[in-house]
Amino acid sequence: MVFSFSQRKALSIIPHITGALSVIGSLSILYDILKDRSRKLHRPYYRILLGMSFFDVFASASLGMSTLPIPKGTEGVYGAMGTTQTCTAQGFFIQLMLVSPFYNLMLAWYYLLLGKNKPLSEEAIASKYEKYMHAFAMIPVLFAVMGLPLTLYNSADCECR
Repeated sequence: MVFSFSQRKALSIIPHITGALSVIGSLSILYDILKDRSRKLHRPYYRILLGMSFFDVFASASLGMSTLPIPKGTEGVYGAMGTTQTCTAQGFFIQLMLVSPFYNLMLAWYYLLLGKNKPLSEEAIASKYEKYMHAFAMIPVLFAVMGLPLTLYNSADCECR
C-alpha cells in the first residue's frame, strides 16, 4: 500500500506520543514496585511484573522513536535522521519487546499455579518454578542478540526491524 505524504507524516509522529505514554506507564509500575521493594520483591508476582515492565520501557522507547533512527535520506520515510547503527539499535530493542508477552504468559502461569486444582503457595512457586519462569521469558533476548551478527535489523517503513 502506498501512503500519501500526510499519512507517512502521521505514521511517523503518532508513535512519539504513544511510545512516551507507554514509557511513563511502565516507569510508573517500576517506581511503584521499587519504592516498596522490601515488601513487594518478596513475592513472585512483583518480580515477574518488574521484569515485564523493565523490558517494556526499552521496547516502548524504541517504538516511540518511530522513524527517527532510520538512516537519513531513506526514500519515502518522513523524519528519518539516523544511521545504520541507530536503525540496528532500534531493531534490537524492538525485538526485545517480545520479552513482555513472555512475562505476561509467566504471570498467567503464576496465577494458574496459585489457584488451579491443588493450589501452591507463593513460597512453593518461588522455589520450584520462578527461576524457570524468568529463564523462559528471556528467550527473546537470545533471538535479539542473534540478530545482531546476522545484520537482520533494517529499515521497514515506520521503524527498523
